[in-house]
Amino acid sequence: MSKLKGNIAAIYVKNKKYINKRSKQSVALALSMAVLCTGAYVSTPKNEVSTVDVEIQPSSTAGVFSAVSAMEMSAGDSSLVYASADVTVVAASTDQVEPDVNDEYDEWADKVMATVDDYLYIRSEADSDAEAVAKLRAGDVATLVDVFDGWYEIESGNAHGYVSADYCVTGIEAYELAVDVCNTYATTDVAGLRIRSEASEDAKILKVVAKGTKLTVNSEAQEVDGWVAVTDGSVSGYVKADYVQVDMVTGEAITLEEEAEAKAAAEAAAQAAKEQAAAAAAAKQAVISSADDVALLAAIIQIEAGNEPYEGQVAVGAVVMNRVCSGSYANTISEVIFAKGQFSTSRMSTVLSNGPKASCVQAAQEALAGSDPTGGLTHFRRAGSKEGLIIGNHVFY
Repeated sequence: MSKLKGNIAAIYVKNKKYINKRSKQSVALALSMAVLCTGAYVSTPKNEVSTVDVEIQPSSTAGVFSAVSAMEMSAGDSSLVYASADVTVVAASTDQVEPDVNDEYDEWADKVMATVDDYLYIRSEADSDAEAVAKLRAGDVATLVDVFDGWYEIESGNAHGYVSADYCVTGIEAYELAVDVCNTYATTDVAGLRIRSEASEDAKILKVVAKGTKLTVNSEAQEVDGWVAVTDGSVSGYVKADYVQVDMVTGEAITLEEEAEAKAAAEAAAQAAKEQAAAAAAAKQAVISSADDVALLAAIIQIEAGNEPYEGQVAVGAVVMNRVCSGSYANTISEVIFAKGQFSTSRMSTVLSNGPKASCVQAAQEALAGSDPTGGLTHFRRAGSKEGLIIGNHVFY
């Protein structure tokens, strides 16, 4: 029993195809080439080639579908006869790995990923000029269906077509790329799982998370048996591996039709949000426009000084009125209040809709009537930031 290793893009040996050779050495060479291409195990009697069974080792190939029936060779004359052979070997791995080493990659044996930053077109035929039907994006995983000269036939999501092999990796390389570009999460299986500062049950507890919480696996942290390095918001630490389910999140290819539909849906949602915002703004403006001077002044007093003593509320109303009368500002209460960067008006419509509280309404009426605790001042801010007349928590100047 011996093992030969190698790789090939594609081999097809049709049923009952006869190939003449001149010697037993040629027979042996032909057999060795077949074994070399498949990475198979072959056993033959010494100095004799009669009946050969070829066993394909799935874990030694990447994206390979093989069907081998009885292969009979006759060395009695100068001919080599494939009596009943049907061999199809495609996309053999460039790195043949022993089965026991490669077990963890078995599920990736027929997977394909694109080595691109954005996306790779999936085409309707194995031709760079063929119609693009879908996109295999960075992080998307496809299943290898067949291999052609420089092209992979793949399936992913609702997409089916061909991608250039020059921009793809398969098998183990696809898995390693996925580890690099795809996010991996650890989902908690128990309630009250502790995230610790180090991989030790004696380490400090940084955070306790609920069952079902999805934690991001920190691939840059040191690996420790029995523990998983995770990040949750601003907290990074370790959790016991027994209490989490670790999964890599990969994507699927998207067809151009699906992409167009998603784009249209996003545009429609954006337009609807824009219209909703415009409607809300119009409603707010309608509320503001319908308010009289007392309501507007009372509302801005509540926004700016609602928690201040009553004298401080009157003082804010007086600042507005002093600006209206100064000649250096707008000459209406509404224009003074809504002058850019002067007062906080974002909650104006809400306050007006709910109605300003009674003390602010009374303070507005007093300010309109000429009451002015500030003595003619036109500015105010939080006390402590400037010298001036202090009333409550405000300084007027």
